[in-house]
Amino acid sequence: MSAFQLTDEIWIDVFGFLSVRDKLSVRLSCTCFKRLVDHWTLWKDSVVVLQKFELYDSHFWKTLRQRKTKSIVVQKANAKGLRHIVTALPWITSVTLAQCSDGKALAELGALKHLEKLVIRQCCCRSLTSSLLSLRQLTHLCLCEVQKASVSEISAATSQLVKLTSLHYHEDKNPIFKPVLNGMLRRLPKLKHLSLRLGPKYGILPDDYFCPTKACERPGVSPDSEFGLSSLELLNCYDPCLSPVAFDALSSLTKLTVHYKQWCDDPNLCRLTKWLQGLRVLSELTISLGYPLGLYAKSIPRTVRHLSLMGVKADLKVVRIMAEQVPDLLHLHLDLCCHDICNIIKEIPQMFPKLQILKVRHQNVPVSVFLQLQHLPRLQQLVILDAPQGPSPTVQDLKRKLDDQTNNKIHVLRSNSKDQTTCSCGFN
Repeated sequence: MSAFQLTDEIWIDVFGFLSVRDKLSVRLSCTCFKRLVDHWTLWKDSVVVLQKFELYDSHFWKTLRQRKTKSIVVQKANAKGLRHIVTALPWITSVTLAQCSDGKALAELGALKHLEKLVIRQCCCRSLTSSLLSLRQLTHLCLCEVQKASVSEISAATSQLVKLTSLHYHEDKNPIFKPVLNGMLRRLPKLKHLSLRLGPKYGILPDDYFCPTKACERPGVSPDSEFGLSSLELLNCYDPCLSPVAFDALSSLTKLTVHYKQWCDDPNLCRLTKWLQGLRVLSELTISLGYPLGLYAKSIPRTVRHLSLMGVKADLKVVRIMAEQVPDLLHLHLDLCCHDICNIIKEIPQMFPKLQILKVRHQNVPVSVFLQLQHLPRLQQLVILDAPQGPSPTVQDLKRKLDDQTNNKIHVLRSNSKDQTTCSCGFN
């Protein structure tokens, strides 16, 4: 080591450019590198997945403490296991519980005074209300297929979490009907993001489903004047569930995500056109499956800067129409169901000249077509959605040629892996 004559700070800065796999490899090389690689600044955004607690010894927990781990995912937890986490890592800010059958386990988290994000998926929660009431500092809460907890209990518990800015309720077998939802919204003044998984049991919801009664019943008060939502996500969606005017109380939305349950070609059932027409400040829009792009391409607000279309049916002609609606688009995630994706990619520099980030699939698209993207003057990242995790000669060839022709201006990246600290109801 003396031959290098570098300070710890410099080594830590160098290790910061490594992937997690490379950092772990370097860590095994010597005692000095092991100490430096475990420096907490190199693991600020890391997520640790815990499964079998009997396999973790004192050295494992010591390493997590050195790295100041703040985000954990616990599979099949029990009260004893969570108690160990609370003792070893009291500064935890994010906990995801998955497939937990111990109804009393959740109560152990009450001792985590810095916990801000809690995700509960496929868990048995007999003491949900009392457990959540001890976590009043929560800002993000996700409840996905929670068992042994009624809607009224969930409503009563979440309504006390007045610091919540994000709420995910993904349980289509126990729907939240209008009175309950409106009551929750009135009691959560800081809530900005709401995610719901709809389903047949929701039935046909009233026009003012998203309009808190308090605001609607006051003369001279617009429905959205007391409703601060800026982001809405609808999963497993089928349009007849919500009326064409369902978004009239949501004119302040800046982000909308609609994951349809399946494809649908009947234009008479499409509500999306009406929904989009009233969203005058929308900046992010994500649509998956659902209706052909041609039905709503002209309705996409010109304010949209981030657009994701996944599994949507479209062709080059329709994409051209869409491009006229959003000429200032900066980020585009294009994963269309179409037969002329090559022609679409070729025309992207003309259709979306201000793009900074583009996400597309590589399959069946020649490198020569991708090289047309060098004509995008502001493009910074090209993300290959279907790139393999290991080395890919085709992707490496594309990267090399783009580097040569753009002077390393465009970074070619693989698609990021799914966030483990959330549920799998939606997809990115």
